[in-house]
Amino acid sequence: MTACVESTHRVAEIALGALKKIGLAAIPRNFELWYAHAEGRSPELSRAIQLAAGANGKVSQEAADELFKEHIQHVELSRDVIELVGRFQAEISDLFDAIEQTGENTSGHHRKLSDLSVQLRQTTEEYPAVSKLLEGVITVAQDMRVENEKLEHRLADSATEISTLQSNVESIQAEAMKDSLTGIANRSTFDKSLAQQMVEAVANNEPLSLVMADIDHFKNFNDKWGHQTGDQVLRLVAEVMDANVKGQDVLARYGGEEFAIVLPGTSLSHAHMLADRIRVAIESRRLKKRRTKEDLGAITMSMGVGAHRDGDTMETIIERADECLYAAKARGRNLVVNEEDMKEDTKEDDQNQRGSAA
Repeated sequence: MTACVESTHRVAEIALGALKKIGLAAIPRNFELWYAHAEGRSPELSRAIQLAAGANGKVSQEAADELFKEHIQHVELSRDVIELVGRFQAEISDLFDAIEQTGENTSGHHRKLSDLSVQLRQTTEEYPAVSKLLEGVITVAQDMRVENEKLEHRLADSATEISTLQSNVESIQAEAMKDSLTGIANRSTFDKSLAQQMVEAVANNEPLSLVMADIDHFKNFNDKWGHQTGDQVLRLVAEVMDANVKGQDVLARYGGEEFAIVLPGTSLSHAHMLADRIRVAIESRRLKKRRTKEDLGAITMSMGVGAHRDGDTMETIIERADECLYAAKARGRNLVVNEEDMKEDTKEDDQNQRGSAA
């Protein structure tokens, strides 16, 4: 048995053991969900599973279905739709070019046929003996011109219809790139944008920063006020964050109550200032229940800021920003922590240790 096969068997055993421990049936969707969790493929999925587990460490089938829908099914569907739309658009573009070229060729043939008709009429005047033969040629040429004009009209109608269809396809593609609840970019779009901006940052030797943000105590808030109010919180946070990003910045819902902002051309210090401005703006908004107008209190967010380094992969820059986010949570929440802050903490710890040793 190869090492790869052994590894997959170990992950499968871990996933099955976890399902048994939390009291879920080993049905295909549960197994796929916990296999991804055991494999460590998706940190946000693992965090969501931990949040879904109750005090007794159990996860209900209803909660598992929601996790599967958001972290497995929705992500795969968005990716498939975007790929399918991209291929369809390419085919439509090629067809549109062919129609335009055909129309141009038909128009050119019209002009040639008209010129030929004139020449043939002049020839019959000079040589009456070939008049009947040439009249037949002229008739055929005229019939061809009429048919070509009809074809041109059909091609023009087809071109208009294809343009409309292409606009519809672009709308579908744009929707597939959005998070259905908040209207901002979804996880698939975030992954694509971050990968592209990392390549451009290296090529242009420009800074690139990443902000990871998480709503504080969101699970408690959700449990207390219900999922509908929780959705209202997510939409409000997305709205405030979106109002503070601009240009090439990409704001996305990373998963659950976690958000991410890709900031091309932005230094670590400027990214920190933007994150803190967003944090203050969100804290200043008061949320009320729509039906009862009951004040639900302030919403706060913890944020971590990482900067692109030489040799970075998507995983490494996300991991550093996440570490900063967890540090903000550990320091009391409602706070922004960046990589430099983490370095300063490490220096202080080292100095304290040396002082204690002395």
